[in-house]
Amino acid sequence: MRAGSRKTQVAAVLGLVLSWASPASAGFTDTPPADTFLLDTSFFVADLTHAYDNEGRLRPLLDPIPRYEPGGGLQGTLVPEAHVRFMVLVQQVYLGLLDSLTVGFGIPVVLRTTVDPGLRWVPGDYQPPLGRPYSEEDFWAWAASMGQPRPGPWVGNRGVLGDVVLGVRWRFSDHVDWLARRGLRLAVTVMAALPTGRPPDPEEVTAAGTTSWDLHAQGELAVHLSVERTFPEVDDRLTVGLDGFYEVLFRHRYRTPTGTKHPLLLNRRPYVGETYTLDPGDFSGISLQVEGVPWKGPARASWITGGDEARARRLPPLVTLAVRYTHVHLGQSDWESDSALWDWEQERSWRPGYKNVLSLQGAVSLLRLGVPLDVYGGYRNQTWIGGKNCRASNVWFTGVRVPLKFW
Repeated sequence: MRAGSRKTQVAAVLGLVLSWASPASAGFTDTPPADTFLLDTSFFVADLTHAYDNEGRLRPLLDPIPRYEPGGGLQGTLVPEAHVRFMVLVQQVYLGLLDSLTVGFGIPVVLRTTVDPGLRWVPGDYQPPLGRPYSEEDFWAWAASMGQPRPGPWVGNRGVLGDVVLGVRWRFSDHVDWLARRGLRLAVTVMAALPTGRPPDPEEVTAAGTTSWDLHAQGELAVHLSVERTFPEVDDRLTVGLDGFYEVLFRHRYRTPTGTKHPLLLNRRPYVGETYTLDPGDFSGISLQVEGVPWKGPARASWITGGDEARARRLPPLVTLAVRYTHVHLGQSDWESDSALWDWEQERSWRPGYKNVLSLQGAVSLLRLGVPLDVYGGYRNQTWIGGKNCRASNVWFTGVRVPLKFW
């Protein structure tokens, strides 16, 4: 067995989005009113079984691994059919400094990660000493004789913190009369991720990390420029938004595995060195969102509006539905170690590519009814539209938003 690559650590493959530009957020330019807090708690379940290769074909996460008898023929082929599941709780807190200026932070906590490598065995050549090809039991007995256990399902990251995200959003169109008169809202959002996540255990074949790179969630420094317009011609029931972004992932240093637990799979240190560095490449792209209001609901005078029914009619509608399409370009990764050949093997697995994400979301706001609560849920898919050199995760999410005002 050759030493595995970081590609084998199938944790670094999810497309969870834990930022303000996530499917769990509202519009691209929305901000809470001045002196108002907005608490947003969301829960994500992300499943991953396939990836797009350099030709744009959807394939299993890991390539088949042929095994050869030392100096002889084909023992057989290990065929991974991996399945990865992440369960993540995200707490976001926003504060409106002004009606047009908001600061906030997001705290992702991975509640549980499961990775099942799903290894199958396809027998190889006829082996004269055995009088038959290697069976699956024969192969793993041979591997065990050399200290290599069979990788099985892995469960971890129980309550492990991810990278905390800090952000600020300024809707500058509020201060430009020309834009305001035309119903255009423009905003710039800047986010930075703190290195609070945990990288995967380098000695585990099916380990899972919780950093921005491991979750493939977003960059460590991100800038978004967004524009939205709501159409009064249809009673403000339609909003169209566009969001362009650039997100930087910085170079990090990692420990090289020694093969302590998996000597035939992860014994890289003799030729890679004690450590290696990885610059994953940056993200850039654009999102288009169409938001519709099938039911505005009644506008009741309540304690929220100080008994003013006119103010209640300006509150968010009762039911909102949204569709979002996001195209993300993935930059080339850059690995540096003592082995140029190993570096290229890793970089080949993370070449430039793109992912296409389609998100569907529904939200119910009870503010018009006098209850300070929004409930939302949705689905985020990366397999309906093709991609290239990316992992295709599908995510279900649900959450609640609560506005609070103390002064």
